[in-house]
Amino acid sequence: MKRSLLALAVLLPTLVLAAEPAAPAKAAAPKDSKFLVDYLTQTQKDFLKSIDGLSEAQWKFKPAPDRWSVAEVAEHIALSEDMFGENITGKVLKTPAATAEQKAKTQGLEEKILQGIPDRTNKFKAPEKLQPASKFTSAKEAAKAFNARREANIALAKGTPESELRSHVSGPSPMGDLDAYQWMLFMAAHSKRHTAQIEEVKADPSFPKK
Repeated sequence: MKRSLLALAVLLPTLVLAAEPAAPAKAAAPKDSKFLVDYLTQTQKDFLKSIDGLSEAQWKFKPAPDRWSVAEVAEHIALSEDMFGENITGKVLKTPAATAEQKAKTQGLEEKILQGIPDRTNKFKAPEKLQPASKFTSAKEAAKAFNARREANIALAKGTPESELRSHVSGPSPMGDLDAYQWMLFMAAHSKRHTAQIEEVKADPSFPKK
């Protein structure tokens, strides 16, 4: 798990840097627990909608030999959800309370996450652990696996005070160390990024009509 997170940290920095606003007119409003839960819920709905009702041909269609099918992207999303969830509950939230210096380094990173991670301007190869391996035979199986972990992550966001999520900081990430709140935001943004990839596959002119 640690190696996979480190690999993501190596692969994604360009996304974040490219998304930095040159001269923002004003500081973004601070994000709260409601925003996090809403974002987790919305990205969950968007992903499930993107794979709902697909035929076997649509599920397995590959736009090109070197591009993923919807099935492969969906598996990557589900695998990543597990990895992020395990990292947050098994590592980040178990770290000692963050120091003032650690907290200061995490200030203002939410907008970089929200803008940079979903941006598909640049493409990268996923770490080996998160490479699809035909784990799911259908969209229903993938949805079930993803939902189990996402519902647990939403429950964690709802049941953990924001102050607690903000009190534990760990890395690595493209932006350095993140607090647990930001890691959860990162996880949701990652699923949004790859839901957009699914829509790209479905928009291919050769995508099966049924």
